[in-house]
Amino acid sequence: MHSIRVKITAVTIAAILTSIIALGGIGILTIGMESDQTSVENMRLLIDNTEYKLDTYMDSVEQSVGMAVHMADDSLQNLDLFLLGSSNDPEQKKALDKVMTAHCAEVEHAFTSIANNTNGVATYYYCINSDLGSSEHGFFWSRLGSEKFVKQEPLISTELDINDTEHSTWYYQPLKAGRPVWVGPYKAYSLGEMMTVSYVAPIYRYGFLIGVLGMDILFDTMTSQISNIKVYDTGFAILLDTEGRILYHPKAKSGTIPEFLEQNEDGDLYSHLSSGNQLIRYQANGKERQLAFTTLRNKMKLAITAPVTEINASQKRLTLNILVVALVILAVFTVLTMVMMNALTRPLVRLAAASRRLMDGDYTAELAEYNGKDEVGTLTQSFRKMRDHMQLYISDLNSRAYTDALTGVKNKGAFNISARRIDSESRNPEQRTAYGIVMFDLDDLKVINDRYGHERGDIYLQTACRLICRVFAHSPVYRVGGDEFCVLMQFADYKARDELILEFDREAAAWNEKAEQPWERIEVSRGMAVYRPERNETVEQVLDRADKAMYRNKRERKGT
Repeated sequence: MHSIRVKITAVTIAAILTSIIALGGIGILTIGMESDQTSVENMRLLIDNTEYKLDTYMDSVEQSVGMAVHMADDSLQNLDLFLLGSSNDPEQKKALDKVMTAHCAEVEHAFTSIANNTNGVATYYYCINSDLGSSEHGFFWSRLGSEKFVKQEPLISTELDINDTEHSTWYYQPLKAGRPVWVGPYKAYSLGEMMTVSYVAPIYRYGFLIGVLGMDILFDTMTSQISNIKVYDTGFAILLDTEGRILYHPKAKSGTIPEFLEQNEDGDLYSHLSSGNQLIRYQANGKERQLAFTTLRNKMKLAITAPVTEINASQKRLTLNILVVALVILAVFTVLTMVMMNALTRPLVRLAAASRRLMDGDYTAELAEYNGKDEVGTLTQSFRKMRDHMQLYISDLNSRAYTDALTGVKNKGAFNISARRIDSESRNPEQRTAYGIVMFDLDDLKVINDRYGHERGDIYLQTACRLICRVFAHSPVYRVGGDEFCVLMQFADYKARDELILEFDREAAAWNEKAEQPWERIEVSRGMAVYRPERNETVEQVLDRADKAMYRNKRERKGT
């Protein structure tokens, strides 16, 4: 026995030592071979993520203005050519005023709806060209200092000085470009001289300038999205204008040229759209720093910079950690192997195998029979009890975690799990399955809660939920909000989706004819959307379309 123990101990220690040396050596060698390009890629990843957030935000503004431009173009279809241009004919001027007033009212109504659904917008406006001869000047809405948009006096084009580029650039720059453009940052006199960035578009008809339509966002809104960016430990983001002057820098003055451009040996570096895979390093305050930059949608340059010591610090720490951990593991396992090998090898191997199954979530794993009175026996019994307790606990936890306590249907967490599964399957054409989502929203739940009490509100929820479950009996029903439910339809229910929607409406109407109290009624707005595989949609996108369809149904039901 002594000989076998020595042999097993020697082989085990040799294996541990060999493994540690091999793995540690490979790890250290790999870290040592990591090139500067890796740091460039890391910086590029950071700036790409930030660029995506800013461009996505600016894209939403562009889309909003684009929709308003489209509405304005459609509204001008009835504008006759002979009405345009200044005229002394009172009847012609009267006709032009009537057309332009109706046109502005139509655009204002549409633009208001668009602006209210666009995040971060400070103003939206339509400045009519006074040279048309119309007394209509357009409109101007602002929510500076207010939670909601408040109508202001319209902007008058004749009061704008073409030479005052600081204040009038928002009007003349799109005219010069002849297309929608980003303007700024500049000091907007209509916003109390606050630094502003605008997206503006000229509106033409028959070659005549009708006016300029646009949205303003405060420059602080953009800088707030980059001021909290963490680049390693002390790195930060910088925003530059098209000439390379600083617009935002946490440590330098606006309007100055940053150090990396002053030290740039490649004179046309800033003309590039991005730093790409180029390693850019420079000196600042006695420290070597590394930089990456890219160009945003509005032509501004976004740059991030960090000290080289911080960029390389993780490599040094990782190398040191590998060495320390390797030595600790070697020492610990050598001692344990020599002392406990003979007594623990066989039962511990069996116990470890069962433990790994438990770790992987298999709580039905049978533990090896070991009835010894020592620590291994105690450990085996403890594992067995822990396994049994975990089986009960996990079963109860799963039931509670993914079930809505009030209605008994699945909750938002269960929906997210199903969404991830379906999205994963949708990425594989062989596993892809057609599906649809129906969103339900209980009308006036808050009114019932406030007027009749939350117990009546619960009855209102439960009644509607029972009808949803009965109609969509073959599809999972989820409560995804306080007053919102959704149904994830596949297979038979998906094929009969239109009939099921009609059946739900009929049964709700029939139920309401018999209901005597408001909380006994089923007043539900619903909207349905189906998955469009050609657009590679996610469940979240289909849910969003179903939600919009539900709100359209709500407006139709309420007559608004």
